[in-house]
Amino acid sequence: MTSETTVCLNCGTEGKGSFCHNCGQPLATPHRITMKTFWKGVAMSFARMTPGFWDTFVGLMFHPWEVIRKYIHGKRVKYSPPITMVIQLLLYFTFIYTVLGNIFHVDFLQPPEDPEIDGGGWFLKMLLSSDILAKIVIAFALAFNCYLAYGLTTGRKYNLAEYLTAAIYMGCSFSIYNNLLLPLAILFPQYGEYVKFPVVIIIGTIALNKAFPIRQWWRKCLTWIWFIILNVFLLCIFVFIVLLFSKH
Repeated sequence: MTSETTVCLNCGTEGKGSFCHNCGQPLATPHRITMKTFWKGVAMSFARMTPGFWDTFVGLMFHPWEVIRKYIHGKRVKYSPPITMVIQLLLYFTFIYTVLGNIFHVDFLQPPEDPEIDGGGWFLKMLLSSDILAKIVIAFALAFNCYLAYGLTTGRKYNLAEYLTAAIYMGCSFSIYNNLLLPLAILFPQYGEYVKFPVVIIIGTIALNKAFPIRQWWRKCLTWIWFIILNVFLLCIFVFIVLLFSKH
């Protein structure tokens, strides 16, 4: 904080303090860009781009239900918003595995070839090749199933947008585990069949029950069964669409 009057380089307004009261630019902005100010700007841009990333990352790794519950109930300052977290994870893990891949001469980011999808339509391939699009579409489908299954038990206590928030956060949680286990797939290509699926089922079940708690155990079981049935039905529809596109 400075008591001297300073002219803002951006809009020309005179002011005191740290920021221009007219446009918001820092009044201490230097006239010339030096290497020091350049790298300081890079660090500040990175910090502004990732507020709450580490709190959200650690939370989604160890207790995703807490992140979901707090965010839905308004405690959002320390957490990255759901879609922002998806983009941040994609950015950071892509960067990390690109660097590691060049060091160890391994392509960590090469997706497994799927002959069923290879002959599919352009929309299906575009959807599955985009990590962000795929997560949003899958999250929306799961959120809708949560809304149907849990809404019957909780009396529509939560709306579709809140279930969608929870589903995207859970997708981020699964993405964290999947990326941390990615090097294991290089050594054991079939790890996904033995690790990824149990992780999704176990963590997903615990997170869903704790984020949207139901007191009666029998209602909890019936709701979970109904939710699983809806997901199986949705999976059958997806497989049908894949087979339909593969024939053309």
